[in-house]
Parts: sequence; C-alpha cells; structure tokens
Amino acid sequence: MPNIAADDTALSINPISSASHHSRTIQREAGDTRTKRVLMIGYGKTAQKLHQRLKQQRRFAHRIVAIHEPDEHRVIDSDIERLRNTAQISDAIARHQISEVWVALPLTEISRWHQLQPLLCQLLVDLRWVPDADTMTVLSHRHRDFLGMPMVDLNHPSDTGLRGLAKIIFDRGFALCILILLLPLFAVLSLAIKYSSPGPVFFTQPRLGLNGKRFNVYKFRSMKLHQESDDRLTQATRDDPRVTPIGRFMRRTSLDELPQFFNVLKGDMSVVGPRPHALIHNDLYKDKLMMYMQRHRVKPGITGWAQINGCRGETDTEEKMASRIALDLHYIRNWSFSMDLKIILWTAFKGWTDTNAY
Repeated sequence: MPNIAADDTALSINPISSASHHSRTIQREAGDTRTKRVLMIGYGKTAQKLHQRLKQQRRFAHRIVAIHEPDEHRVIDSDIERLRNTAQISDAIARHQISEVWVALPLTEISRWHQLQPLLCQLLVDLRWVPDADTMTVLSHRHRDFLGMPMVDLNHPSDTGLRGLAKIIFDRGFALCILILLLPLFAVLSLAIKYSSPGPVFFTQPRLGLNGKRFNVYKFRSMKLHQESDDRLTQATRDDPRVTPIGRFMRRTSLDELPQFFNVLKGDMSVVGPRPHALIHNDLYKDKLMMYMQRHRVKPGITGWAQINGCRGETDTEEKMASRIALDLHYIRNWSFSMDLKIILWTAFKGWTDTNAY
C-alpha cells in the first residue's frame, strides 16, 4: 500500500515557503490526535476528485499521507509519499501510524484487485472502498457519503459507536459481577490446583487482541509444569499426560477459562467474541486462510459463535480451523447485542461441557 508523507495543503510556488508551511502542518497535526492518517490505493479520476475535496475541507479530520500508485503518469503532490509496489504498504502503515486505508480502484482494474487481495485481508486498520459511480449499482456492502462522494466500508466492525459503547459497559459490568459471585469457586479451584501439582495457580500466555495488539490471557493452570520451545506449541490431546486430574475436569467444564473475566475487566477481551489463539497458530494460519486475520478486528471473547456451534478444542487440521474462522467472521459481520445475549445464555446453560475439550 502507499507510502506516507506529509501535508494535504495546496502546493506553493515558493519552495522555502512550502517547506516552512509543511513543517508547521506536521507540528500542528502532531498535537491533534483527532486527525486520521490515510493511505490511499489508486489515484485515478475518482481518487483525485476525493483528494481535492479533502484538501478544500481544512477542518476535516482526515489527511492522505501516502498513495500506492505505480503509474508515473498520475501526478501526486510532492508532500505525499508514493508507494510503487505492494511490498511497501505494510511497512508504511506501521511507520506512519495509518488508521485508515482507502481503496480507490474501480472493478475494471481487476488485476490490481487480485494482486492486493491477500494483503487487504490481513490489514488491521479500517479498510474502505471508494468506488466510481458506475460500480455503485452492484454494491452489497454498507456505504456512506463522504464529502459528497460514496465510500464503502469493507471491514469496519459492527460493534462501534453507541452500540460498541454499550457492549463495553456491559462487558465490564458483567465481568465484575461474575468475579464477585465466583470468589468462593476461585478459592476452591486455587487450592485444588496447588494440591494437584507444584506450580502457580494461574497460567498466562500472549495472545493477539483488538487490531492485533498483544496482551496476556489468564487461565487456571491445568497442566504440570513443562518446557516448550518458542517456535512450537503442542495442543492438549485426549488423555494428555501433561494434564492434571483437576486440570482435566476444568478443561472439560471450561472452568479454566474463568480468570479471563479479569481480561474483560481490563479491557483486553470481551465476554463474547472470537476465541484468542496462540501466537504460533496465528503465524501458521494467517497465510493459509485468507480472511484469518480479520477476526482480530474485534476484541477476542471468552465464548463465541464458533464455540456454541461445536468448534471447540483441538484445531489439528486446516479444515477445523477454517470452520472456526468462518463462524467467527459470521459473528463479526452480523453482530448485535441480542446475538451476544443468546451466546451467553447458551454457554451458561449448556456450553460449559464438550466432548471436544480435553
């Protein structure tokens, strides 16, 4: 995707004045956390028209800082970084703290779409499509009016805005109530874990959260202490000798997951959402399953749509993981507060035990 540079102001004839103005713009934006840095893919007539409108709206909180456009005949402002190949896009997003990527490619540029598709599926920033007018007749995605032009949200989660705030408030309140109510159970399980084998009560492991941010997930320790190499993770299997007796019971009943309500209270997780996978599994499947990383566009959950539909336990084949990801993406696309309540109630009454969990 495009590389990023500086300013969206009109070009100045005087180069010294232009440089000075550019410096002031950078300083002004550094103190304005509301400004969203944008990387645009494509710079045809539609993209150029949108860019001109954006430059005329000085108070608008978006600024294009990089453009991916290999066609040298399409002139780009000197204060905007031109990205000539797709390999530069991911680096530019990280380097310039891009918050939105706008794809301004018509469907007629199908070869570029094919080239970009694997990368677009992995992006953990807001991804929007700016179609030309002729394309709008075949749309099935949610679109909005932006400066009088259509813009399509391709991967913007549903749990944002006021509905997202309601989800956050519910998560924190629900987690606090559960932790208070289950304090006696926590005490009993802690004693049983300490009695079953030497080692800590809790087990922590890094996971990817919202937009790929890393956090440590909490669980009750269900295995004997053992060493594993950094590049390998052995999932628990049926009759796994590493699992303690109390650990086997907790895993079958999902009681080992209860400490994750602390993660919810901290804001790392939600009560409902895609289950967080081990980092090594992310590395393994992100290149095998095209839409895999899109599950990180929302907070991971203690339970989820995939879990109540039978996708629990070991994911020892690509087919099993693909089924889980399909259900996770269904949840993200169709999220609603009532859907969360349905998943919570199903989990509470019959989702704590599963023959696939061991």
